[in-house]
Amino acid sequence: RSTHCISSAASDVYKRQMKKIFFLLASVILLACSENERMVYDEHMHDIYYSIVTDTRDSLYVSLLMADQILETTVDVKMLGNVLTKPQKFKVEVVGERTDAKEGIHYEKLPEFYEFPAGEFIYKMPVRLIKGDAAIKQKPVTLTLRLVATGDLGVAYADKSEIRLLIADMLKKPEGEGYYGDMTAFKKLFGEYSQKKHMMIIEMTGHDFWEDTYGSGYGNYGIIYEEDYYTPYARKLYKIITGSEIRDETGKVMQGWNVP
Repeated sequence: RSTHCISSAASDVYKRQMKKIFFLLASVILLACSENERMVYDEHMHDIYYSIVTDTRDSLYVSLLMADQILETTVDVKMLGNVLTKPQKFKVEVVGERTDAKEGIHYEKLPEFYEFPAGEFIYKMPVRLIKGDAAIKQKPVTLTLRLVATGDLGVAYADKSEIRLLIADMLKKPEGEGYYGDMTAFKKLFGEYSQKKHMMIIEMTGHDFWEDTYGSGYGNYGIIYEEDYYTPYARKLYKIITGSEIRDETGKVMQGWNVP
């Protein structure tokens, strides 16, 4: 009888454990089904978002240093879902509570609607910025833009529906020492940073690092993405700096570095 009791108790424990496993597996299956249903695209779904916005980035720096009077910068708007079979309109609004840039002084009035082209996953949305305000030579101003859903196009992600444009007419020192950091990429290409060296690079290339009008068009995403583009300029700058005595803004003579 003792052996029978032990066997019966063990059987009960086993049954309880199996029930727990069963319920756990059932929960996982239901969750997976729910996730799959959520991920199935409607073939008519066309939602947009700012692809440059991530968990750690919500802004885009725009330099007016090389602009004449008006600079037309662009912001990537990406399609989630199928490409359009015909162009469709979408709206962008200025987020007043997160904007200190002034219409007519720092940027031109936005169009009533933008038009996302057919057959494309990315639309480079133009924004026209104005040079001339002396204040942005000392400190950037912010223009925050929000995507607004229309009957033609929806907004894919609430957390990627807004982007801040930091507008300035001044040098911005590269930041970030990680693998993808702008300063890491700068040092690899051009050695120690200085404002003088930065300006020499702008004079050679005709643009600042933060523009999307050069190379592969990834200037907005970081210097590292345009490393191949900048390498010939790095070699040219090395010859200029090591061929004569050039001092930076502090009076220090600039030295050579390991050029890629």
